Amino acid sequence: MGTQVVLDVPDEIYERVEKLAVTTERDIPDVLLETIARTFSPFPVDPNRSVMNQNVETYRELHAELVMTHLGQFVAICDGRLIDHDPDPVSLLQRVRTKYPEKVVLRRKVESVPELQIQIRHPRIEAWK
Repeated sequence: MGTQVVLDVPDEIYERVEKLAVTTERDIPDVLLETIARTFSPFPVDPNRSVMNQNVETYRELHAELVMTHLGQFVAICDGRLIDHDPDPVSLLQRVRTKYPEKVVLRRKVESVPELQIQIRHPRIEAWK
């Protein structure tokens, strides 16, 4: 059982919903409910996300040391520690997959800054008056 809601829908929106309902052979309330449900659906989250976040935090903590010892190389971090490194990312990946098949492992190239910032420039979009 749900909560019944009564609301005024602008004619333009109602006509679009009605057209979609006819096209998909569904009732208008079903179309509206599905649209609302999709709007509030959570994004899927990988169950290993917290483990990966811990590995990223370890990378940040080790970064100054990694710059001195492994600058330009690829490193692998697992369970809070550096487990491997290699200048070749493919070789590193192969070893990590062999030695740690069920583990969540962060592989990252050691750069002079811990995280690169990406700036996206875009035009401002404004309504014409």
